[in-house]
Amino acid sequence: MTNEITIRPITYDDTENVVRWRNSEYVNSRFIDRRLFTKESHEAWLKNYVETGKVAQFIILLNGEPVGSVYLRDIDLDKKEAEYGIFIGEESARGKGVGTESAKLILKYAFDELKLEKLFLRVFKNNPGAVRSYEKAGFKKNDRTDILNINGEMLEVIFMELEKKDFEKR
Repeated sequence: MTNEITIRPITYDDTENVVRWRNSEYVNSRFIDRRLFTKESHEAWLKNYVETGKVAQFIILLNGEPVGSVYLRDIDLDKKEAEYGIFIGEESARGKGVGTESAKLILKYAFDELKLEKLFLRVFKNNPGAVRSYEKAGFKKNDRTDILNINGEMLEVIFMELEKKDFEKR
């Protein structure tokens, strides 16, 4: 059986899954912002960011079942850029190419529908699986890095980007 990977716009009905995923140790440890999510904070995010167009967020479906989320945040239509983010919340969906395929779907949306010219992301250096997935989707490391103190742990952040012209060559 082949895995069918699709994305659909996030809804309030996804709140329970998103809160559970984001609060899991696995997902939370891969985010810079590690505050715990609540139903109220997530619904405020949907109202203040998704509904206003500052964020385009989608639920990742693997064979029709929700397994994570992929999104564009800080969308700047004047600069034609946004920050890319993703998380695979269901352990059973990890390591199966879901992230790479989901990235390709939202990249097409970003460049074709939103008419963006560049996407960027931040990823911890100690997450090589994510870096590989981003590279498979077309992102390239740039020269910028940063060191962040997160809960007393010094973590190196890698910056990656993808321009529309490079995506179209693929």
